[in-house]
Amino acid sequence: MEDTKELFESNTVFDDVFRTMLERIPEIMIPLINEVFSTNYPEDEPITQLKNEHFTKSGVSITDCVLGIREKHYHLECQSNPDRTIALRIIEHDMALALQTVKEVMLLEGSEHDYEMSFPHSCVLYLRHNSKTKDKAYVRILFQDNTSHIYSIPIVKAQEYTKDEIFEKNLLALIPYYFMRYEHSLPELCRNEENSLPLLEELSDIRSRLERTVGEEKGLIYAELISHIKKIDDHIFRNQPETRKRMEEITMGGQVYETLTDQAVKRGIFQSVMRLSDTGDYTEEEACAVLGAEYPAYLLYKEQLLATQSTK
Repeated sequence: MEDTKELFESNTVFDDVFRTMLERIPEIMIPLINEVFSTNYPEDEPITQLKNEHFTKSGVSITDCVLGIREKHYHLECQSNPDRTIALRIIEHDMALALQTVKEVMLLEGSEHDYEMSFPHSCVLYLRHNSKTKDKAYVRILFQDNTSHIYSIPIVKAQEYTKDEIFEKNLLALIPYYFMRYEHSLPELCRNEENSLPLLEELSDIRSRLERTVGEEKGLIYAELISHIKKIDDHIFRNQPETRKRMEEITMGGQVYETLTDQAVKRGIFQSVMRLSDTGDYTEEEACAVLGAEYPAYLLYKEQLLATQSTK
């Protein structure tokens, strides 16, 4: 029972991170789409996020995260482990998505009320895989006119990508899951400080390269990825508290999880309040009300900021 609970919690953590990246920083999925489907979209290509809620045959409500790029739809699924039934679930989701694209066309001269629908480009990201994991999942579809079609779904194996390949191809969506490749070796790797040193050095290198790759102009992407690295590493190293603590110090620079993005928001609110109050038309409290900010929270952040500046 405990193993089942732990597996469920693990899958939830990994799924939560993937869905959050899709929703908050979908642009990092463009290099992954280019890698899988041999496209060449620029990283600033406009993206439309589509929600597709439908019910499976068992009555479970499913909400897919689908990205629209130009005239195409991309359906990306993340799986912790290989799943024999993944192709069936993908095609079930894809049919629901395709039905949303139905348009009336004339397929034969003189015919009316013919229809056309487009299936999305789908793929599965496996965070773990084994020697039997295939590069694609297949479903043969038999039609009533005795024709058939093999529906193929590409499979991305996250652990096949080295750190250098991830950064060379800018596959930043794989970064939070990087240390999963060491799961089976953790007891030995974290046995003492000396053994854990290579892990810590690798994490430090990832953080430095991420800073250089993303840059200041993409601060939100950096903040989100750092937070997700922290969340997953906390889970992976949950039974190695000393190593986990040292990794947190490297990853977050001493900051608490889920504060990087919040700090950016607080800083922006603080600056806006100061600009309004500097005009002389508003007090700081009135400026907070105009901006929809909480005055006590503003004062707390101001106090923390002044304390930080006084120590420099």
